[in-house]
Amino acid sequence: MKKVTLLLLAVFLITFISSAQQNLTPEDKDYYKYNWKLTDIYADWDEWQKDLDYLNSQIPKYLEYKGQLGSGPDLMLEFQKFSEENSKISSKLYVYASLGQDIDGKNQIYSSKLQELQTMWVAMGRNTTWVQTELASIPKETMDKWMDENKELVIYQHSFDSFYRQLEHILDEETQRISTYYSKALSAASKIYGTLSTADMEFHKVTLSDGEEVVASPANASKIYATNKNQDDRKAVAEAMAEAYAKNKNTYAEIINGVFQNRWASAQLKGYESCLDAVLESNNIPKEVYMNLIDVAGNNTESLLKYRELRKQALGLDKYYGSDYALELVDFEKSYTYDEATVFVKECLKPMGKEYNDLLANAMQAGWVDVYEKEGKRGGAYSWSIYGVHPFILMNWAETRDNVFTLAHEFGHSIHSMLASKYQPYTYTNYSSMVAETASTFNEKMLLDYMLQKAASPEEKITLLVQAIDNISGTFYRQAQFADFEYKLYSMVENNEPLNADIIANLYADIDKKYNGEIIEHSDNYAYSWPRIHHFYNYNYYVYNYAVSFSCSSSLFNQIKQAETPEAAKIAQEKYLALLKSGGNDYPVDLLKKAGVDLSTKEPYLAVVNRMAELVDQLETALKEVGKI
Repeated sequence: MKKVTLLLLAVFLITFISSAQQNLTPEDKDYYKYNWKLTDIYADWDEWQKDLDYLNSQIPKYLEYKGQLGSGPDLMLEFQKFSEENSKISSKLYVYASLGQDIDGKNQIYSSKLQELQTMWVAMGRNTTWVQTELASIPKETMDKWMDENKELVIYQHSFDSFYRQLEHILDEETQRISTYYSKALSAASKIYGTLSTADMEFHKVTLSDGEEVVASPANASKIYATNKNQDDRKAVAEAMAEAYAKNKNTYAEIINGVFQNRWASAQLKGYESCLDAVLESNNIPKEVYMNLIDVAGNNTESLLKYRELRKQALGLDKYYGSDYALELVDFEKSYTYDEATVFVKECLKPMGKEYNDLLANAMQAGWVDVYEKEGKRGGAYSWSIYGVHPFILMNWAETRDNVFTLAHEFGHSIHSMLASKYQPYTYTNYSSMVAETASTFNEKMLLDYMLQKAASPEEKITLLVQAIDNISGTFYRQAQFADFEYKLYSMVENNEPLNADIIANLYADIDKKYNGEIIEHSDNYAYSWPRIHHFYNYNYYVYNYAVSFSCSSSLFNQIKQAETPEAAKIAQEKYLALLKSGGNDYPVDLLKKAGVDLSTKEPYLAVVNRMAELVDQLETALKEVGKI
């Protein structure tokens, strides 16, 4: 009885402390331990406005360079530096307003400020439509000669090479000028999606079997799926959340059609054969990288289906619903406070060396992470870096194990940006999403390895095996499934096929069946759940990066952990860290090849498939040993 009382007291204290942390105000001493300190960017809107006014004053100066870029290397260098400084300020303005909107979406000041920014960008765009055309008139041989004459210009060599490689897709000045006039209108669809899905989103309330009323938001749903043992409760929450999206299915269908039509028009205007080509060619990524992914993932699902069956058996279910995916298979329940999670992340990344860990300690300081879900805050998680300031991490903490892994993931992005900013000039501090997601998923593998080593019971080991399998399921198979859906949806747009909510839903359901078979039972509205994937609306062909990058990080992690000698492990680790330090100074496929991953083959993907099979077999054995199947 005393043990039960102490346990209840511990649960109460965790809940009380967590609630108290979420209700802190900026006047409280620990407020910025759990909330962003946006004053690190700008002290107030007056300071923000000064930078915006300054940028507006710089816009006419672009025309002073028109007709002059071909005059010599010194002026070319001057123009590059002028453009970079404006880019730094523009990015800072945008991120400040966007971060504010993401944690307080109901406050209209942020959308107003973003509209002011967009007006400035349109004006800047009108005054810079000539730039690409004039650069294209300078022969590559001349540019190479200039770099020999002025060594400061050499830092832009990769950027110049990339520009000349895509010369045939550069629009003439008049066409660019016209497209600039339409840029504000053409971006409206994505903005409407954001408003509909955050500021105007109202998630339904559900009364659980114990009488508790909960809001079926993504963060709450995630926690209920993982901890609530009543299948009807999990199912009810899933259906309520699906209904919140499905009630606007026709609007979402029109929005996604508008977004994709806009991207297709832009791709055609620039002479690309497809939207995929337009995205991949900018980073010199062979199309085979994408097609190999959906081919390997879509045709090697045996272990994924076996895992679903094992879950169904271990949970003793007659029917297996999508909302059953996160419930523990054994009696091992554990919640994780944010503070506990930061310790886990620190410990698991200690092998990465002093420099990496010093940067990690900086990234964990007060004001850099916004931890808890709150009204008006957007869902999900991300890391967003500002050159000259620092990264900002968004979380929606619900004390789940997934939260812990997500935190490790986002710190991977943050340290990547910090290393790139430290070792690269500004022009290469940004990097491709493919390399970005390699850095983040690598950290997840480090955390899993650490937690498996610390497992204190067979039940905890099973739980972590499930975590490893779910990682592959969610980051490799699930993202490949989304990539398959996205590719087919774009193909329909490119072939002028009709699109509406039901057509998109049927496509979504067919691809889901291809990957997940017949075992998963779905609610009536499941097929209309594509709007939950904000990447489709806000990014162009992004989700495939998660699966490709997961394959890359798996290979890099194995090279370090499974090296035959300590010397070989050190070399592999140094190559990986060199990848992070390289930022975007080369094409992503080439950077990854230097680090030890060859994406011209199917091998990285097949390695993930084989790893999945090994883990599922281990899980089957472990479940038998504890009598769960």
